[in-house]
Amino acid sequence: MTAPAATMGVVPHLTMLAIETSQRRGEVALREASGRVHEEALATRDRHDDDLLPAIDRVCARAGVRALDLEAVAVSVGPGGFTGLRIAVATAKGLAEAIGARLVAVPSALVAAASIAPPAARAHVILASKGESCWLTTVVRTGARWTIEGEPGLVDAGAIALDGIDVVCGDRFTPEALRARCDAGAVPLVEPVFGAAACLAEASARWSAGVVTDALRLSPVYAREPEAVTLWRLRHGIQ
Repeated sequence: MTAPAATMGVVPHLTMLAIETSQRRGEVALREASGRVHEEALATRDRHDDDLLPAIDRVCARAGVRALDLEAVAVSVGPGGFTGLRIAVATAKGLAEAIGARLVAVPSALVAAASIAPPAARAHVILASKGESCWLTTVVRTGARWTIEGEPGLVDAGAIALDGIDVVCGDRFTPEALRARCDAGAVPLVEPVFGAAACLAEASARWSAGVVTDALRLSPVYAREPEAVTLWRLRHGIQ
């Protein structure tokens, strides 16, 4: 899919690739030098690493952009799925190192918040739910953008305050107790959308503000220790 840059709120003339594979459905988006934005969905598979590089190749070919033309690579850094985040971050770092592009890290909560419709001005974004715990990010609408309020983190869903919140953005794994409180308090619970174009738009705003990330410091945000790490520690007797 291709859309005019004006509809995305992007900075023109900056060639940027955005990777969004924090959830099960993955996408990449590319803005070419003219400002035009192209999007490419990853093939529906269990593992994002099977189709991420081919999807990048496809979107670049469709836009007539070479990898060497990329000035910046943006990546949605989580929280989210272990494999999707690991592969996205590794791919972004590899591209940046190979072609000399700059990196822009985008919290996945801001990608999700982009799908919250006005007039909502303050929202909770719920990610990485497990049982009755979840990763909470409170966001506020500032002009056309959402910004993070306070410090995101892993919380007990029962302790989340809903006063002054217009909407809760959470997927089907949102803790049941929080769902019930949303219903009882008439706070809408909306399904998040994780689009690469939204990642691209947020990364463009960050780029304009001079917010870039050193490749050596770029890492995924995990709500909990990945199960693979836990199993490795147990296997080797490491606390």
